[in-house]
Amino acid sequence: MFASMTLISRVKCRRLSFSSWTRGFFGGLLGLLSLPACKDTYLTDGVVVLTTGQEADAWTVEPSAQNVLLEMVQDTKRTTLAKVAAPATEISIGTDGPNGEVATFEATAFDSDANVVLKGATVPLGIYGFESAEITLFMGRAGGVSRAPGNLVFPWRHPQMAVLYHGYLLISGGDDASANLEVYNMPRWGAAPQQAPLPKVPGSWAISGSKMLIIDQTSATWFDFSTYVKSDVTPPVELAYGDIVGGETIGAPGDPQYIVGATRSKGEPTDQVLRVDPDATLHFMKLKTPRLGASAALVDGQLLVVGGSATGAGAEVANSADTAFVELPFPSDARLGAAIVVKDSSTAILAGGHDPESDEIAGFRTMDLSCSEDCSQAPIEGADFAFVYPRLFSVSENQLLAVGEDPKTAETHVFTFDLGLGHELNEFALRTPRSGASAFLLPNGQVGVLGGSTLADETPASSIELFFPAP
Repeated sequence: MFASMTLISRVKCRRLSFSSWTRGFFGGLLGLLSLPACKDTYLTDGVVVLTTGQEADAWTVEPSAQNVLLEMVQDTKRTTLAKVAAPATEISIGTDGPNGEVATFEATAFDSDANVVLKGATVPLGIYGFESAEITLFMGRAGGVSRAPGNLVFPWRHPQMAVLYHGYLLISGGDDASANLEVYNMPRWGAAPQQAPLPKVPGSWAISGSKMLIIDQTSATWFDFSTYVKSDVTPPVELAYGDIVGGETIGAPGDPQYIVGATRSKGEPTDQVLRVDPDATLHFMKLKTPRLGASAALVDGQLLVVGGSATGAGAEVANSADTAFVELPFPSDARLGAAIVVKDSSTAILAGGHDPESDEIAGFRTMDLSCSEDCSQAPIEGADFAFVYPRLFSVSENQLLAVGEDPKTAETHVFTFDLGLGHELNEFALRTPRSGASAFLLPNGQVGVLGGSTLADETPASSIELFFPAP
C-alpha cells in the first residue's frame, strides 16, 4: 500500500492526526493512508505546501532561489504542474489529476543562472484527483544536508529503522535496547507524539504488510498495526532466534525481507537467515559459512553476503530459488562491519570494516560479482575510510554517499564519494554535529541521518537530517 493523498469529493473531510496508542494511533495511521488529506472547504484547488523544515534561510542563502518548478513523476514520466517565483510556500495544482495512480511530487528551485539550489520530493502517493488535496513537500539546499520539520520524541544512539506502508519511518532499538517506538510521518513531514512501547525490545525486526515481526533472543512476536493484535510466532524448523537476533534486515517495503544473523556485530558467528515474505510467511535459509560482522545487500533480488569469516568463501549469494546459498570464488574475508552497496548486477562496492587481528580499518574497494575464478576485492587507490559504523548509499550513477563514525570521538561524518576519475571524497557538515547517529534510506529515496548526541552539550540530537544530492 502506498501513502495516500486521496480526496473523496463531496464527502465530509476529517482532519487526521497522530493520536496516542491508547486512542488507537495505528488505527489513525491507517486512516491517514485511506482517507482524504483535505481542507475544511470542498471543490477547491489542491495545493502543494512547501516547507524548508528547520532551515529558515534555505531560500535566501547565496545563491538565492529565484523560481520553483513543481513536477509530478510517474515512473519515468514527468508532468510540469507549475512554475512560480521563489520563495514559495503553497502552490496550487488545480482540481484535475490522475485517478487511481501512484506518483511522487518533486520541487526544484533555481537561482538567477538557472542552477539548481533547492530540491525536494514526496514519498509515493496514491492519487484520486487533486481536488482539495493538501500535499506537504520538504525542500533542502542541493548538495548538502537539511533538517526536516519536527523533532523526535526519544533520545537514540545507533537506532534501527524500518519503513511501513512506503511512507512511515519507524525507529526503535539501538544501544540502549529500548522498546520505545518513534514514528516519523513522511507524507505529512512531522514526528508523531509519544507512543507506548512495542511489545518487546526489537533485537531485529521486519515488516510484512501491516504487521511487524519483532525478534529477541528467545522468541518472536507479530504485531499488527491495523488491529493492535500481537501473536507468538512458530519459527521455521532449524531456526534459532538467538542465532539471528541483532542481524540487519535487508529488503524494501512490499518485497521479501531478510534478517541476516551474520551481519550482527556481537555474539557467535552464525549461518542462519530468516526470509520474511510479503504474505508474512517465514522461511529458513542457511549460509555455507557461519559469519559475524558480515555485509549484506541485494543483487538482482538475491541476497549477497560478504566477509565476516576467516574461513570459507569470501562471499556467497542466494540461489535462484531463494532457498540456499552458492559460494562465490573470493578468498575468505575476516573483516567485520564493512558497508556495502550494489551498483549493478556485477558490481558491489565496500567501505570500512576492521580486521579482527590487526584492528586495521579498510578503505573503499570493489567486487566483480561476475568473476568466475581467482577473484579478489580490488582496493580503490587513495580512498581510505577510517571510520566505524559505515553505511554506503548510491545517490547517482557516479556518486555514493558514505556515512561513518570516528572510532575515537564517535562523531558522525557524511561524505560523497566520486566513482569517476579521482575518486574524490568530500565531507558535508551536519547541521547538528552529533555522535552515535544512524543513517538510513528513507521512503522518498533520500538518505537520512538521525539520533545520537549533540557534540555541543551531549544532549539528544532530535532532528532528522536529509542529504539532497547536487544535480
